[in-house]
Amino acid sequence: MNCKSYKIALLLISICIFLQSCVPIPAPQKETNNIISPPVTDNKMVHAKGTRIVDGAGKPIKLKGVLLEGWLMWNGTLWGAGLTSETTITKRLEKMAGKEQTRIFRTHIYDHFIVEKDIEMIARLGLNTVRVPFNHTVLEDENPLDEYTAEGWKYLDRLLTWCERHNIYVVLDFHALPGGQGAFVSDPEFINVWHSPVHQQRTIDIWKAIASRYKDREIIAGYDLINEPDAPAGKNLVDLQKRIINEIRKVDKSHMIILEGGRFSSDFSMYDKPLDANQVYSFHTYNFFTDETDEKNLIKLTEIANKHNVPLWNGEFGAHKSSWIENQLKLYQNPKFPINGWTFWPWKRVSENNDRYRDLAKIIPGQDWQKVARGISNLFGPSKSITPEYAKKAMEGFIEAIKAENIVFDEEIKALIKKHSTQ
Repeated sequence: MNCKSYKIALLLISICIFLQSCVPIPAPQKETNNIISPPVTDNKMVHAKGTRIVDGAGKPIKLKGVLLEGWLMWNGTLWGAGLTSETTITKRLEKMAGKEQTRIFRTHIYDHFIVEKDIEMIARLGLNTVRVPFNHTVLEDENPLDEYTAEGWKYLDRLLTWCERHNIYVVLDFHALPGGQGAFVSDPEFINVWHSPVHQQRTIDIWKAIASRYKDREIIAGYDLINEPDAPAGKNLVDLQKRIINEIRKVDKSHMIILEGGRFSSDFSMYDKPLDANQVYSFHTYNFFTDETDEKNLIKLTEIANKHNVPLWNGEFGAHKSSWIENQLKLYQNPKFPINGWTFWPWKRVSENNDRYRDLAKIIPGQDWQKVARGISNLFGPSKSITPEYAKKAMEGFIEAIKAENIVFDEEIKALIKKHSTQ
């Protein structure tokens, strides 16, 4: 996707955000139930303490890191393939290369997109956190059963071990719920999670399984329950979050719960009180139209955080020029805002090489992949000139390009991230 089409894509996203803020929607319905679980005394995990996040020793800590999107959660914008969901990417690749080659490609992405060397490089930047988006399909196969895939657990288990070695906290981020919870990023299906009791129960069950498996892993900083939820009304979001928390707390009393609000994680008006005694509000910050920072929104978020005595954490920001990125980082350091860290989006991606949308680390694929990526993003599907042999070669080249030893840093953005990681 060239710079022009990328700008068009970002414009469409921004229009959606604008329309969502302008078109009347059902007023968020406030919840009045009590907090689900009391605080744990002597909590050895990273946890909330008032408006601060503290480590297992009770020392204040700021979770500063990067988003590992493009690995266990695919997104066309990170692969040079436009506003395409994981399902669309998969179907288009199957059309070009065949199902078996696409299955092999998926395995290679899972095995090579993030390896221990990536975690080591992140640690060398002075960062202490990775936010790990995952699709429900990582743990569920095509016919969800009570048991989850061993392969899915393998990737998460391995990551936790690497992060323990390099002192990098992990935020597990449910980026694509069964059915999807919002726009293309959440890999939506025809019937999304908000309109399907079955999808909701699958979501709850997955979180309970994760919490049961990892309840003793101190390297996990928190459970990010639903990425960028787009519920019909605030009540729908709060109800599902409560049900998830209730099941998590049956098996895991200690890990921090991370809640995202509506309107692309910028609106928290649906909460009139915390849902848990150990929780954080996580907001996202993007600006595709202007160079204005989100200081006005931070003022509103700070009021909510102080009223509820709950920490704030920036779960995503980026996709802008270097001056805006630095101004945002300075805001997050401002003591008048109780911001307990930030996550730069993303760790690595296929770059647009555009000063308006700067990257930390660039994936540089060959022309073969660029042609395949256009086939993924094209409204009418891939060109018939792309043979299975050509697609296979392009996919193999992409796997090489994503490896840690082959990515190329934007040195200016790298310096900014490193500078602010230790402040």
